[in-house]
Amino acid sequence: MDALTDPLVWVVLLAVGVGVWGLCRRARVLGAFLILGGLLVAGLGSGPGARGLLGPLEGRYPALLSPPEEGVDWIAVLTGGEGWASERPITSDLATSTAERLLEALRLWHMLGGRPRILFVGGIGKPGGRAEAPLVAQAAFALGVPGELVEWEAASRNTYENALAIRDRLGTRPFFLVTSAFHMPRAMAVCKRLGLSPIPAPCGHRAPQGLSPYELIPASEYLWDSALAIREYLALVYYRIRGRI
Repeated sequence: MDALTDPLVWVVLLAVGVGVWGLCRRARVLGAFLILGGLLVAGLGSGPGARGLLGPLEGRYPALLSPPEEGVDWIAVLTGGEGWASERPITSDLATSTAERLLEALRLWHMLGGRPRILFVGGIGKPGGRAEAPLVAQAAFALGVPGELVEWEAASRNTYENALAIRDRLGTRPFFLVTSAFHMPRAMAVCKRLGLSPIPAPCGHRAPQGLSPYELIPASEYLWDSALAIREYLALVYYRIRGRI
């Protein structure tokens, strides 16, 4: 029953239904367009559709479950957006992807005995917003990371500028690179292009695992994941054209 409450299901059914009606009324072009469009949205909004697009991105670098305990003294975290909250707990100011990256950085930090320094990288991500890195640093402080172990850079606006900022701070020293799993291939490629020494620590995996019949039912969550993957593939093409990877 939960699947039937998702608006995407009704959008697909409406598009296909009107398309069939159009074919019956000899509005063949419109009918075919609506049917094909509805089926395309249904495919992209299904679990297999989202997995097919996100899987190659997220599977490029495995999760870092057992980080090396020596030789790496830095964790670099690429921020992933901020929320619109105000006068609320600092955790309410972080977008979901940013919160996932912060949690992964804290997991690594604790596993390594609280020894590494953490560098948060990211400026203003949207018009009228606030610089992201200082907000994430505040959340890290609130969650117990000592202030002397935290640094941030708040001017970079995209993945390429993030990597430049890391190079300015860390040079060629090895570091754990924390970002969303779907974003990790581009982030790693940029860092390597700039001569950095990142160790991938992906987080926030979104591709559905396993296969359930319910995943065949279109869902807004899966459609969002597919859109996220398509945008990332386009970004990879753009970075390749610009010579950044």
